[in-house]
Amino acid sequence: MRIVKIPGIIGKSASPGVSAAVWFLLFVMLYVVSATHDSSLPARFLFDEAVIFERMKTAVSFKAFGDSFDNLAYIFNFFGLENFSISLLGFAVSTSGMLFAIWRSHVSSLRPTEFFLVAFWLVNQTVYIGVPSKELIISVVVLLLLFYSSSRAILALFVFLATLVAIYFRSYWGITMIATVVLYLAPNGVRKPIALILFALAMFVIVAVAFQKAYGESLDFARQNANEWRDPNEVGSIIVQFIPGSGMFVGIANVAITLATFVLPLRLMTSGSPLQTLGGVGVFFTFAIVFIRYRAAASLFPVGRFEKLCFCFLVSFISTQAIFEPDYGSFLRHLSPVSPMIMFLVLRLQSLRKGPDVVTNRAMTSISARA
Repeated sequence: MRIVKIPGIIGKSASPGVSAAVWFLLFVMLYVVSATHDSSLPARFLFDEAVIFERMKTAVSFKAFGDSFDNLAYIFNFFGLENFSISLLGFAVSTSGMLFAIWRSHVSSLRPTEFFLVAFWLVNQTVYIGVPSKELIISVVVLLLLFYSSSRAILALFVFLATLVAIYFRSYWGITMIATVVLYLAPNGVRKPIALILFALAMFVIVAVAFQKAYGESLDFARQNANEWRDPNEVGSIIVQFIPGSGMFVGIANVAITLATFVLPLRLMTSGSPLQTLGGVGVFFTFAIVFIRYRAAASLFPVGRFEKLCFCFLVSFISTQAIFEPDYGSFLRHLSPVSPMIMFLVLRLQSLRKGPDVVTNRAMTSISARA
């Protein structure tokens, strides 16, 4: 078993055994949080848990485009899962996904920044997936994608799994899936910074037109409906309209601004809540490293199928979240199960960038020797 070392944390001479011990201690601490979530986490993190347990008393069917909480409750009942076993399963799946992402990235060691990002997302996963919630289903999907990441049919598998999620648990994943496929199949130039901004705006316009025709509502009506009865004083990270109004272009502008606050999460960092401030810092550095490394790697050599899929999915996912998320806490929550794909991309791009450098250095050495 290959152990990913963390010399930046425990010294340059860190052995695999010492690194393994640090990883083990981290996972033990996270497991304790997951196992004792009823007493160790604030009540607001347990809202979905209460709803799911109530639905488990009455859920008798699993329906396409039905109530997502009923569908989840039916699955838990079918497998005979209860509070502790659900938490254990959620922790095991999410942690395995992150471990598998690190292993699949082929890195031999983590830099301090990389280790702290991994630890940040592991904590985020434990808080949101180590408790009964729909994030557990997404974690299973992500684990399957990582397991088959080297398959030539990875795009088809993604479409299949994303469609199941859209049909049974989160319908807006249909938007994410279509946007991901379009961006994946588009020419390389579309995945550059300016083109990505235009892609997101085009996506907002298309969805806005669809919402106007189907519901007679603006693009951000789903968020407004969710927040209609919520008190901004009780939900500190609530996302309010930046521009008042209900027209199509106002809705598009509000969603575009929301997306900007996701990529540059100043609202989280300045919320006054230590947990949300830490979340904002973690999200900012994660996104910044992803975009910087992807741009650098893509300019040097072709990026692999799964790396490209992860990047296209991340762009499409946060763009879709900008349409629907009612608050920044929910944004962090919904990022948690897909974080293994994000960290795979962060680490794999670094690994790929080192590969060509090694080849280039060897070639230059050979040329010098011949000269």
